[in-house]
Amino acid sequence: MKNYFIISDIHGQYKAFEQLLSYWDEKDTLVLLGDLIDRGPRSYEVVQKVMDLKRKYGEQVVFCKGNHEAMLLDFLENPGQKHAFYYKYGGRETMASFLKYLPVEVSELDPIEQAQVVKEKFAEELDFLNNGKLYEIAGNLLLTHAGFDSSFATVDETDDENFLWIRQHYKNENKTPYINVFGHTPLQHIHDCNDVWISEDQKYIGIDGGCYFTGQLNGIVLSEDGQIVHIYAVTSDKTENYDI
Repeated sequence: MKNYFIISDIHGQYKAFEQLLSYWDEKDTLVLLGDLIDRGPRSYEVVQKVMDLKRKYGEQVVFCKGNHEAMLLDFLENPGQKHAFYYKYGGRETMASFLKYLPVEVSELDPIEQAQVVKEKFAEELDFLNNGKLYEIAGNLLLTHAGFDSSFATVDETDDENFLWIRQHYKNENKTPYINVFGHTPLQHIHDCNDVWISEDQKYIGIDGGCYFTGQLNGIVLSEDGQIVHIYAVTSDKTENYDI
């Protein structure tokens, strides 16, 4: 039976990500549920790492897009209108992370000019983020960044935006045949701690340990029929933590 190693909401915490990856059995499919970027200091390196893994392991690595990837792409398409919003929610750190790999004079440009340069110079990375999946169905698992519209019994009735942005969907009965594994909502908001949360009926599993503000990054290994094989949690180095 196939197993899935699932991680979400890395938010530029590269050291924690690397540490968690050390537990990955490469026979298992690695699934990243979005929000690779923003808030933490090393978003560019996290993106590069995921792209390298995808190149090396192909279908063994699955990347689902998160709302922060969508925010970055929206900002770069319309920096004049979007830069204040994006920078408020962690984009400043992502831009700084990308700009480190460009000539120093780019850092002296204004945010709108910088956005144009990043769009040109990092086209491959941005294309990778843009092409992330909205969700993945794997056996009995529905793998999403934020969740799905749980007022419906079928996944295909969910609007695309809800896979990236929905909140509190887990408070409704999951009428689909799948176990929904999701990130996006820090677990502190679900059950007042950072550890993986499993609903009473075991149809929802929340995994976002709030790495960018608590320093905890969770990983869960599930079989394709939804059995928990292992749960991992790592704490990022203090210098990696982002103080909101």
